[in-house]
Amino acid sequence: MKPRIALISLSLAAAVAASAQGLHKEITVDQKIDPVKREASRINVLPTLQLPALSRAQLSFSDRVVTAPVPNSYSILAPMAYGDHLYTSPYRGYISLGAGAPLFNATASAGYRILSSEKTRLSLWGQYEGDIYTTTTSIPLVTPDNLTTGYNDVKNYWRDHSATIGADLHTLVGKTSAVEASLNYTYAYHTLPLGTSLISPYGQNTSRINGSVGYSSTSENLTYKAALRYGHFGFYHSSFLNAADNALKSDMAESYPEKGVRQNQIGLSGLLTLPFSDNSSVGLNVDADFLRSSARLRALYPYLSSDDRTFEGESTTGLISLTPHYDYTSSTVKASIGAQIDISTNAESTFHVAPEVTFAWTPTQLFGFEAKATGGSVLNSLASLYDVTPYISSFFAYSQSHVPFAIDGRLSFGPFFGAYMEVFGGYAKASDWLMPVAGGAYLTYGVFENVDLSAWHVGAAVGYSYRDLFKARVSFEAAPNDYDKSYYEWRDRASKVIKAEMTLKPIKPLTLALGWEFRGGRRIYTLVPDNVGSLGAVYTPVSSSLGCMSDLSLGATYAISEPFSVFARANNLLNRRYYFIGYREAQETNFLIGASLKF
Repeated sequence: MKPRIALISLSLAAAVAASAQGLHKEITVDQKIDPVKREASRINVLPTLQLPALSRAQLSFSDRVVTAPVPNSYSILAPMAYGDHLYTSPYRGYISLGAGAPLFNATASAGYRILSSEKTRLSLWGQYEGDIYTTTTSIPLVTPDNLTTGYNDVKNYWRDHSATIGADLHTLVGKTSAVEASLNYTYAYHTLPLGTSLISPYGQNTSRINGSVGYSSTSENLTYKAALRYGHFGFYHSSFLNAADNALKSDMAESYPEKGVRQNQIGLSGLLTLPFSDNSSVGLNVDADFLRSSARLRALYPYLSSDDRTFEGESTTGLISLTPHYDYTSSTVKASIGAQIDISTNAESTFHVAPEVTFAWTPTQLFGFEAKATGGSVLNSLASLYDVTPYISSFFAYSQSHVPFAIDGRLSFGPFFGAYMEVFGGYAKASDWLMPVAGGAYLTYGVFENVDLSAWHVGAAVGYSYRDLFKARVSFEAAPNDYDKSYYEWRDRASKVIKAEMTLKPIKPLTLALGWEFRGGRRIYTLVPDNVGSLGAVYTPVSSSLGCMSDLSLGATYAISEPFSVFARANNLLNRRYYFIGYREAQETNFLIGASLKF
């Protein structure tokens, strides 16, 4: 059995070997590649620029809110950048001249920067404004039996002249410090009405000197400022007594000082601000002013007879104000919380505290809200009253006033395609605030009395602007005008104030300006006795109208070239006759033409 199996196995192995030798063959394979064109695609490995998200910029508000009364006067010429150390101009000097009618109107201003480097700028400048005009007053002709037989028209000439020269210096000290200094002198002449007849005008001169020097610096996040100032204001060469003697045929010199009041004021200011985070800081403001007054008269209630005044000798009053505050700033909120602490010397009241709080919220560019609560004491220098009206008596000086609080708010909407709207208002209280009084015993209307006032005021404004080609704004504001219920910043006790202004550039070199200001309900008060008894008289305030102010003005400026332009102005186009505080009648329709040159 086994030999048979071995033989079969050997036969099969030989067959397989023979079969394998028969299957061997060489094969050549050629590979063919067909190219395929693909669409190009961007490889995302190149550098890209990714800008951060933009945040809305916000202007920085002042650390303090300082309000100032607006004088009831205006500059005939467009504002010139005289003595302006912040303005960089290729021109170092300017000159502007204007003259007009119907009788005499003139203005002139000039300035030159004698030093102009990166660190130091010294400028000299001067300005003059003047007018002469006439008014006619009808004086009744009265017989000895008090019968009016007719009227006599009296023409009076009114004159205003004001000339100022000054110098301003600004210099940098290192990289974070600066020194600023200024000095100017102003001479002015005005004619005022004498007595209740509004005739026999008399003239008086004023001299005014203002000087200041300040230093500011920042060191390791600490900001500090210091300033020293001096001011002189005085009445000189008044013809009041001579006019009174001639009009009343009596010697008035015995009841009035020999010369007008003159005042010297010295003040200093300091500011420290220390941030303790990116958004917060604390600060302290210090102001001190001392006012020296010469011999003068002081008006007394009820301002009706020659006994209602008292003579005071030379004296000095002082006012020191300390205002600590905390400030917070973010992209949408600007807030300051503080208090003004006033310490008065040689005054009826020594210590006062008033709020110093401001808050501004602008969540979007189309909406804003602002609120503030302020106050403080006022020194009532004659220079500050002259800024209210230049037609004031040269023999009276006044004591301090105090504002316990003045709360104001404002809502702003827009701009929407160039249009915007504002709504504003507030409530204020003032103690011993100076308001004009019609006191017949003083033979002049430029006398003030101390009144406690409290009143609200509310208003709204709308405006529109299109590039630099057209701008317009109209505002309306109202307040009560009673004797003790009047808005303290409106010395003429106006009840309605409307302001409208429009600027148009029909062609590039031509600018047209149209303005209108209306002040209705203007009045002053006289105290009239109701009855006289054993307990004394009871006095009732009776108002006298100052007339509605409705001043429509039109102006045009044409730039012949970049440095040279001509202008024309027309004021009081409605020819309204009203009175300034001091009972000086305003000028009728008047105009002015002139030219300006920068060099």
